Amino acid sequence: MKITHPFVDKRLKKTVNYYSIENLAWASWIIARLGGWKGYVKSEGFAGPITIGRGLKMFYGIYDGWKLCKDVCAQRD
Repeated sequence: MKITHPFVDKRLKKTVNYYSIENLAWASWIIARLGGWKGYVKSEGFAGPITIGRGLKMFYGIYDGWKLCKDVCAQRD
């Protein structure tokens, strides 16, 4: 999860993940951003279940790719 954070945190004042890493809200914020949520609560509201579902699908793909790369690189050594 820490690896994907820099890609979704654009460092705009309104779209920065202010939650601490130990908080579940930090992870759900990243999943929502991966699902296409822009991060503007005032205009868009909070991310809904469809956006969270899309984000989880994207995160699982990233995670599977990371595991595959880790396994392939370990076999090379």
